[in-house]
Amino acid sequence: MKSIAIIGTGISGLSAAWLLNPYHDVTLFEQQDRIGGHSNTVDAPGLNGPQPVDTGFIVYNECNYPNLVALFEYLGVLTEPSDMSFAVSLDDAKIEYGSRDNNSVFGQRRNLFSPTFWQMIIEIRRFFAAAPL
Repeated sequence: MKSIAIIGTGISGLSAAWLLNPYHDVTLFEQQDRIGGHSNTVDAPGLNGPQPVDTGFIVYNECNYPNLVALFEYLGVLTEPSDMSFAVSLDDAKIEYGSRDNNSVFGQRRNLFSPTFWQMIIEIRRFFAAAPL
């Protein structure tokens, strides 16, 4: 049986170890004090006590992750559809933006009259128009 060293315990390292382990003597090496790579869950303060928040892998879709989809299917991991949106609040809520719908884009109604905010909207539209699909 061959000895194989795998550097890193993110999704790639753990998947490689899982696939190779039945046939080889596998040793995992990880720089951090935990395994999982970008996957990470922390407790954030909530109204009813700590709430678990995933801070690592936050975007999953079948189009961009065919190998992960295949692994999930092989392992019998069920997935659920969800909506994807983005929101930000800066400078003590002086500027806020959300991508879900027009109501969230203009969460602060005063931005309807802000030239700076409209310039940001124009730049966002320009970015998406130029970005390859």
